[in-house]
This record gives sequence, C-alpha cells and structure tokens, in this order.
Amino acid sequence: MSIGIVHRKWGAANGREVRLFDIRDESTGLRVSVSNFGAILQAFMVEDGKGVTRDLVLGYDGLQGYINDSTFFGAFIGPIADRLAGGKFSLGETLVQLPLNAGPDSMHSGPHGFHRQVWDWQILDDGVKFYRKFSDMELGFPGLLEASLSYRLVAPLTLSLDYHAVCSELTAVSFTNHSYFNLNGIQGSCRDHQLAIMAERYAKTAREQDPIVTGQLEKVEGTPLDFRAGKKISDAIAHKEHPEICAADGVDHYFLVDGEGMRRAAVLSDGQCAPSLTCMTDSPGILVYTGNGIHQVTGKDGKVYGKNWGVCLETGRFPNAVNLDAYRPDVLLYPGEEYLSKTEFVIAFDE
Repeated sequence: MSIGIVHRKWGAANGREVRLFDIRDESTGLRVSVSNFGAILQAFMVEDGKGVTRDLVLGYDGLQGYINDSTFFGAFIGPIADRLAGGKFSLGETLVQLPLNAGPDSMHSGPHGFHRQVWDWQILDDGVKFYRKFSDMELGFPGLLEASLSYRLVAPLTLSLDYHAVCSELTAVSFTNHSYFNLNGIQGSCRDHQLAIMAERYAKTAREQDPIVTGQLEKVEGTPLDFRAGKKISDAIAHKEHPEICAADGVDHYFLVDGEGMRRAAVLSDGQCAPSLTCMTDSPGILVYTGNGIHQVTGKDGKVYGKNWGVCLETGRFPNAVNLDAYRPDVLLYPGEEYLSKTEFVIAFDE
C-alpha cells in the first residue's frame, strides 16, 4: 500500500480553523475525506477499475452544510451515541441532564456533542487522528475526558475507525460513526440495496412515537428485522403493520451481533453492481438506520436527498445502556480504564 495524505483549510467554526484531509491509497484509488469539524467522514470515493468512481456516503460539498446539518452526516458521535431516555442518567450522587433534542429524549448527546466540536488533529502514516480534551462538565459529562478517533487505510479497500477514551472521573461513553452509505453513487434511494445483518436478536423498543429501547432482546426470526440471509431493505420497511417498523417508520434498531471479537456485523450491496460494503467490528452490536427521517436535504453536487437515501451502520454499545441495569456496566468508564473500540468498512467488487 502507498498512502498519500493532503489537507487544506476548509473554513472556520467555533472560532477555530477547520481543515479537510484527503487520505488516498494509490494502489487501489480508494480515497476518504475527513474533517476536524465533527471528525466527519465527508467522502468515501471508490474506483471500480472500469473508470467509474463512486462516492459512497451522503454529505455536503462545503463546511457550512455540516455546520447547519441536523442529520449527523458522517459525524463522530459521543460521548453517548443514540437515544438517551429523558436525556438523563445517574453516576453515584451525580445526576447528568443533557439537552433534549429528540422529543422527550437526548439524541447523540444533544446539540453540543462530539459532532459539533472542532477537533485537534495529527497526521499518521496511514491516516489522520482527531483528538480533544474536554473539561469537567464541558459537554455535560463529569470528569476530564480525553477522546480520539483515528481514520486509517489499513489494508486494500479497507477503512478502519479506531476509538479511544480515558476520563479522570467515573463517566459513561459509547461512540459511533454516523455515515449514511449509498452504494449506487447517491443516485437514488437505498430501498433496493441488499442488507445482511449477522444477528439473531434485536433490541425491542417502546412508544409509538420516539421509540426507546427497553432492554429486552427479541429474536429476529419471523419478523421484518430478520436480515440473517440478506434481503432488500424495501422488504423490511414495507411491513408497516409490524409495531417496530411502524414506530420507527422503517428500520432504526439495534442488533446484537453474533459472536465476539472482531467479526462481520453487516454486509451491504446495491443488488445490481459492485461494490459491496462489509462492516467489521469488535462492538457488541450495531444500530442500523435506513434514513427514515431524511426529507428534501440538499447535499453534494446539489442533489436533493430523500427518505431512505442512505443506510447508517452504527457500531457501538447498547443504546440507553446507562439507564438499563443489564447493560450499564458496558458503558461505564472508570478512572484508569481505557475505552477502546474498532470498526472497519471493507469494499469488495464482484468478479
């Protein structure tokens, strides 16, 4: 592999300079663009060997789009990803209350989470590391939190996301990336994409609106959420009669991935042509979101994104875990401990 990295000034936010970094594998033509604003994945450019280059992620051409964004396109999500019931949780005698930005709940740690921060950066041999030190209660969480995300090209056609954190006090963390994948070069919706999820169980939700996980696991067998053998996304979201699909207006569910350690969590393909995308992770599960809430969003090249135009593969810990006794230990970070997690996105072409 021959990795080239260039960067340029992209603008400013929060009184700090924002840069855009291009990381390219010269041997395969794979190029990813990332920014220290929100530690976003701005582009994922793949060459198919036939002169066709596709960008596989939704997003914006310029920084202002991300500053104004409400969809979390490509963002580093934390300190706690996904929906947090009531936006609150307890740590000993400390009650943490985050702003509510999703009905009665906090989504992705509220409006001032990782996705709104300008990160420090370091060039690596094979990518870029974004890192920050947050003071006690700066983001609403106790303790001095040091967090980082490294984007690296670690093998041919493989993008690795490496997460790390330490904290001076007991806190709760669960990180993810919120890229919306579209394998047809963002030419239309992903309803005809084929999706396989390596999971026998999913997290049951409650509420007809603003669904929240209950902590109860259900078998996917016999439900629209059974993706074990792979099927079209449209085959799942068409089942409006199923309470889980109805409440989320599509798929927006956490799946407990079979097995342990670094393993396949999901495989996405467009059902017609290359490439396919395999998501590998050491996280216990993956939240799959089929872009149910995208409505008339003007993105790259002036394209207007609509419902189901992107699929999120959000690897991480159980949603709302800090409020669920069975999963709470998985997201607690004690002084002297490290939060470590890895996810890989691997591109493959059919012969």
